[in-house]
Amino acid sequence: MQYVNDSETPERQISPEEYLAEQKRAIRTRSLWAIGIGALVVAAHLAWLVLFSFVGLNPDVSILFRSILFILGLFFLGGGIWGVRHAKNLKLEDLIPSPEAVEFARQSELSVPYFTYILIGLIVAVTLCQMAAGLDESREIAGLEKASFWSGGEYWRILTSGTLHGGILHIFFNGQALLGFGGLIEYLSNRAHLLIVFVLAIIGGGLCSLLFMPVGNVIGASGGIMGLIGYLAIYGYRRRRQLPPNFLKSMLINIGFIAAFGLIAYQIIDNFAHLGGFLTGAVYGFVQIPRDLHKNPRSTGTVVELLGYGALLVFVFACIFSILLLLKVVQ
Repeated sequence: MQYVNDSETPERQISPEEYLAEQKRAIRTRSLWAIGIGALVVAAHLAWLVLFSFVGLNPDVSILFRSILFILGLFFLGGGIWGVRHAKNLKLEDLIPSPEAVEFARQSELSVPYFTYILIGLIVAVTLCQMAAGLDESREIAGLEKASFWSGGEYWRILTSGTLHGGILHIFFNGQALLGFGGLIEYLSNRAHLLIVFVLAIIGGGLCSLLFMPVGNVIGASGGIMGLIGYLAIYGYRRRRQLPPNFLKSMLINIGFIAAFGLIAYQIIDNFAHLGGFLTGAVYGFVQIPRDLHKNPRSTGTVVELLGYGALLVFVFACIFSILLLLKVVQ
């Protein structure tokens, strides 16, 4: 019997066609899992409605769209179906980055999203204080209570509302989104732009909500996160030669999913706050991201750096003020 040292065996080389087939297979596998999970969650909710009907109750179908799990099930199902179709239509050129994209990625190898971590840490700290004060009470204390904003002159609520969340799932999904999109901006652009866009989009989302929905109460950092998505969409369009082939497509898919999610769950989501935040980030991107590919979008002047740190201080003070309100240190 001959012994073969695996460590000395050369790695198997695969052809481009084999690589494409492997990627298609991986996407298809993930998509089928998503379809299975989504179908199971949706079927479980529908089974509850059928069960209620059998026992003589008259269930309200609209209650399904007030369940975050049912909505997530629909998105798993829709995303899985889209993934199967995407795997079928995937081409080799969709997987091969341009030389500019390779060089751009090389320059970002040491990027660590410190400021994204800071933003997440701040909103987590506020959420812990919310749990101590009571989630429902915290909404009244520091949320964007529009009657208090309009008639009470409590204009600070437009910022403090962006530091609050409605529960574990709310902050989990917003935290994941902030980590992903915020980290991406720190990777692709400059940290100052992350901070400026995030704070401006919270304000822009709040103003849009106030204008089109002048009653109610809004909380959450979703407006700021939508601003990051709007900025990245413009970045993907302006810098598509320097980015992976699917970058812009992925951003457009994210936008489409969020828009569809908002339409389905309109009773629990402030779509105008999302829209205002998104437009704020997109406008900032149009103004800031250079069209000339020879200009480094990571380079900023002293003024922009100072504005970035100023935006961070604004959000830090908003979080501190929210915490003081929740702990009833200030009235």
